Amino acid sequence: MSRRHPATVLAAALSVLSLAGCGLWEPVDTSQLDEATADPDARVIRFAHQYDPAHPVESCGAETLRTELADDGFAVETYPSGQIGGEGETAEQIATGGLELGVVGPSFLGKWYPEAAVLDAPYLFTDVAQFDEATNGPIMEEVYDEMAAETGLRVNSTWYYGTRHITSNTPITEPEDLSGLKIRTPDAPLYITSFSIMNGSATPMALSEAYLGLQQGAIDAQENPIPTIDVQKFYEVQDYLNLTGHMVQAVNIVSSQRFVDSLSADERAGFEDAMEKARIATRDCIVEAEEETLQTWQEEDAITVNDDVDVAAFQELIAEEFPDTVPWGDLYLELQE
Repeated sequence: MSRRHPATVLAAALSVLSLAGCGLWEPVDTSQLDEATADPDARVIRFAHQYDPAHPVESCGAETLRTELADDGFAVETYPSGQIGGEGETAEQIATGGLELGVVGPSFLGKWYPEAAVLDAPYLFTDVAQFDEATNGPIMEEVYDEMAAETGLRVNSTWYYGTRHITSNTPITEPEDLSGLKIRTPDAPLYITSFSIMNGSATPMALSEAYLGLQQGAIDAQENPIPTIDVQKFYEVQDYLNLTGHMVQAVNIVSSQRFVDSLSADERAGFEDAMEKARIATRDCIVEAEEETLQTWQEEDAITVNDDVDVAAFQELIAEEFPDTVPWGDLYLELQE
């Protein structure tokens, strides 16, 4: 089944700021590595993402890539914490050759190829096993192949980012409890649509600004996976963690198709093997972090964990309305099956 589009927003890449070489980028410090083992002729892969250096995307995923690819003659330099801008800017830099690799969420990829946004849909999956099966299956493989052909962006791997829940200062047990709450979300239209259906009001805001926004009352709540809530210390400015589980979320590891085509057969095999090992390492680290952090919060009473959420009520609202609000509603239903 073809999902090609007559036009894309590829032209958006023409407006990208030329950040490379302007002194703004500082890679993760890897000076602790044995310099004697470093290959001065290694081919550098610049990898940008939005997350703190302590987040599993960096500490487990990027670190695995760095270790595995060193044997194949590559040196992975990572640029965490959104140093070059948001995920939109990351995608543009990849498209224009300013970066070799970056984390771009499904909603932001959807600006280039609409169907790629499907993995940010609410209640698409119920657990990590379903997530793994679908994101590594033939349906998404076809979507990504067609996206690469049309836009030049290639999804090399899909990593588990975590299951998103809502934090707030009042308990949320049913959709009515979201009424009137300003909920910080990423700046992507899909989040606004999803929370509108769930009876909430999405307030797009950069992740780096969310803590202060909660502290000062500019927003009432936010939603993120547990490891992100932990790293960002949102438990310091929120009273409740409400286990809504509204998104079992992916992040895409994206390059240009041009970069992939530049690899020799052996290099490509090593690159793909490293990506798979990094995918598994990130998933396992995040699942472990979710379980251990939740247990610690409960034991230390760092934040009240509300597990009395009527998830079925939220799922019912989404099932009734969501597929008709997006152009890829059939794809959403196909993945659910």
